[in-house]
Amino acid sequence: MSSPLDADSLFRVSSTNRDRFKRNVLELAVCEFRFPTLLELSEPKPPAGFVHALRKEYPHIERANELTFGAGSHESNTAHVFRSTKGDWSISLRQSMFALETKKYKDYEGFKRRVANVVSAASKVIDSDFFTRVGLRYVNVVDVGENPANDWINERLVGPLKDSAFMQVHDYSGKILMQSDDGGALLQHGIRFSNLGKGENAAPPAYVIDIDIFRNDVLVADYEAVLDRMHQQAFDIFDWAIGEKLRERLTLS
Repeated sequence: MSSPLDADSLFRVSSTNRDRFKRNVLELAVCEFRFPTLLELSEPKPPAGFVHALRKEYPHIERANELTFGAGSHESNTAHVFRSTKGDWSISLRQSMFALETKKYKDYEGFKRRVANVVSAASKVIDSDFFTRVGLRYVNVVDVGENPANDWINERLVGPLKDSAFMQVHDYSGKILMQSDDGGALLQHGIRFSNLGKGENAAPPAYVIDIDIFRNDVLVADYEAVLDRMHQQAFDIFDWAIGEKLRERLTLS
C-alpha cells in the first residue's frame, strides 16, 4: 500500500458520516488517468486488447476528432469512446489519458470496480508503470428550493445570501483550490439557475457542489490505495459543504 501523500492532508476536517448516507445528489462522477503521450493511440482503430477486455460492459464504440486551438495553429486528436448498453457509463481513450464517467453513480464500491476494469485493460496498452495524474471529480446538484442559505448548504459558503442587502441575485459562485506538489483538491460551488420558465413560472435554482481531487505521479501499482484516499477526501469536503437539511435527506432510506 502506498504511503500517504501531502495532498491527502490538505483538508483538515474528517467526516463522521461516512457510510451513513443512503442517497446521493450526484449529477456526474468522473475518474481520469493521464499518462505519458502514446501517439499510436490516435490511430483510427483503438487497441484490440483494450476493446476485447471491455466489450461486454461497453459494447458501443465511436471515434471523435477533437480540435485544440493555439496561437495561429490547431491540433487534432482522436478520442475513442466506449459506451455501455444504456449509455449511462462511458470510457474515453486518448493519446495521453483515459477516463470513466457516469451519470448513474450509486456507490463508491461499484464505481471503483468499474474503474479497476478500465485500469486493468489500459495498463496493458499505455506502456507506462505510472500515471502523471489521477483525477476524481464529483459534481453534486442540490435542489434547494428558493433559498440555498436555508440550511441546505454550509452557511460559511452561502453567508452573503442570508443577508437581506442582496436582492434578486442572478449569479453566485466561489472556488477554493488547495494544492501541494503531489496533488490537490478543488471545490467549486454556486447557484445554477434553470432555463425553464420565466418570472413566477421559473424553475427554482439548484446549488452545485463540484469537487475535483487530483494526485500527481502515481504508480499504477499504487493507484487503488491512492484513489481510496482521494474518495475519502472528496466525501469529507462534501459533508462539510452541506447543511443539516440535506444531510437529513441523504440519510433517509
